[in-house]
Amino acid sequence: MSLFLRHEGHEHGHEEDEHGHEDEHGHGHGHGHGSEDSVRQHALATLYWYAIIAFLICGLLSRLVAAYVARQRIKRRESRSSPDSVSTIERFFETPRASIRSSFLYRSRPLWLTALPLRKTFLVVIYAALLSFLLTYKAIKHDEKYLERLGFRAGWITTTQTTLPFLLAARTNPIGLILGISYERINWFHRWVSRIFVISATIHGSFFVTEWIAADFFWEELKLVGMVKWGLAAWTVLVWTLLSTLKPFRRMRYEFFVLQHIVSVVLLLVFLLLHVPDHHHFSVWCAVVAFAWDVLTRSANPIWRNLRVGISSGVFTRYSYQAHVDAVDDELTVVTVRNARFTWTPGQHVLIWSPAFPRQSPHPFTISNIPNNETSSRDLQLILKTKGGFTRELNNWARKADHNGSDGALRVLLAGPYGTLPDWRQYETVLLVSASTGGSFTTPVIEDLLLSKSFGCVRRIGVLYIARRKAHVQPYLQRISRLASRAKAMGIAVRIEVAVTKGGQHVAGLHESPANESQERLMASEPEPEADNRKEERRDSIELQRLSIDSNESAGSERADQLLKEEAELGLDEGYGYDASSIVETQGRPNIGAFLHNAVGNVPGTVAVAVCGGSTIEKTVAMTVASLRNERASQGLSADRIFLHVERSDI
Repeated sequence: MSLFLRHEGHEHGHEEDEHGHEDEHGHGHGHGHGSEDSVRQHALATLYWYAIIAFLICGLLSRLVAAYVARQRIKRRESRSSPDSVSTIERFFETPRASIRSSFLYRSRPLWLTALPLRKTFLVVIYAALLSFLLTYKAIKHDEKYLERLGFRAGWITTTQTTLPFLLAARTNPIGLILGISYERINWFHRWVSRIFVISATIHGSFFVTEWIAADFFWEELKLVGMVKWGLAAWTVLVWTLLSTLKPFRRMRYEFFVLQHIVSVVLLLVFLLLHVPDHHHFSVWCAVVAFAWDVLTRSANPIWRNLRVGISSGVFTRYSYQAHVDAVDDELTVVTVRNARFTWTPGQHVLIWSPAFPRQSPHPFTISNIPNNETSSRDLQLILKTKGGFTRELNNWARKADHNGSDGALRVLLAGPYGTLPDWRQYETVLLVSASTGGSFTTPVIEDLLLSKSFGCVRRIGVLYIARRKAHVQPYLQRISRLASRAKAMGIAVRIEVAVTKGGQHVAGLHESPANESQERLMASEPEPEADNRKEERRDSIELQRLSIDSNESAGSERADQLLKEEAELGLDEGYGYDASSIVETQGRPNIGAFLHNAVGNVPGTVAVAVCGGSTIEKTVAMTVASLRNERASQGLSADRIFLHVERSDI
């Protein structure tokens, strides 16, 4: 049989001048391939990167167009332009979306499908299909070189993939910078690309091992060819890395997971350099550069953020921040970092750790406030839910410090900030749903919108906080309740709902400002009959004008803004699902679907829905948004899209 004949003299069916080598006995161990296969495989490897680059170019163009459309919406709103001034680019960008949303297939799909990650699945399937094509193109020929040809093809394609997992894993992510996506939002794709990389490497090795076992040559191959041993070592490290990243292993001891993961990556790169032939080292060295970039940027960021050099009585340096740690209870800890010397945007997160807990690695937490640009000092606040490890130790430390009468001062180190968020000002209605410490994401968004010099298109804001205890929402509400009067004055309808799922007392301290106190008294007092009649007359007048504007004019007209202010003053904005500048508390689990339906209703205009609070709430919100999209499409409002943003609460 030709398979066995090819192994006489330890030849592997390849010409010696094609990257082969001889051992000390003069036996050849060619691990190259014929010239035709070499050219084809090089072309396929190049095609792989052409496909990646083409995808990135499309993503960049889509990002630029989306940013342009958002800017035009805001500009049109601020300049009081009519809807006829929509540019050709905007129409070209939005018309296909509106057509899809109004199509029968889109509206008739089961709602449970919306809870599935269909876009992610589609992207993974496309990537896997690309790799399948590259692995099999003109390689499946059932001749004597079948196994060997597929083995070499898989080796080429596997080595070509080496760089991409490292690029996707970088915290300062080049791909994320191009697409405008933060590292944590593409980390899922890093995991899938790595899994496919392991499968590809397994295919590469399996064909060769099958051939060697069939020829009764496996152990001789291990003894005579060094690169085979290094290849098996690299594959073993790959499989271990894949298994160790599964949640049960990762959560046993996160600090150990991080350490072993770094060691595994270094060993993998070393073994690959020893295994891969010299003519294909370029791909591995690109992976080494990507890994070095990640290490460099991860190290440089905390050094830059924490190192301070000052002059008072001589030159001194300080490598940390002063923080105040306060335990709300055994489930919640508030960390206030004093005088953070950098700025951040709403929704971004930082990594924090402290020399007081040397066994704990840096942990990511969303910044729960916005920077105060009016003063030179910026305090950064983090609200941490007590789970285990670092958060448990920090909570215990804070409660012990409070018991001992200490001021709760602690030295901490920071890295970041990280994260990219959409421009919420391009939407007319913004709805935010959060559970537990998910309020650390939604609260800065509200603050930023209400304190911004320009509200953009925003005219309605709805917020739902879900918490186990009333004390868990007070750090958020103490800040945003002060902004209610400003929202009312600017004609923005704001409704804030607090659902306390444990305990029976009302949220305290929500109406501490004089403006809110007076409003509370007015709401509690009985209206006089004469005033009631005047209010009814004004209500009818406003409703007639509203109908006229909604049917004939732009939603961004000056008169529409004035009506919104009048509606807010009279409390007539229930039609939009709001009671202006109010904070309402309910007991028990809230009806999230009812909250979103009441807030959106039949009001025209674009809507943004953001959720941060765990997988169960995320699925509920996603299904509700899908239902709302179908309803709006059936009502002829498919052009007014509903944008859904899911912020993971466990970064």
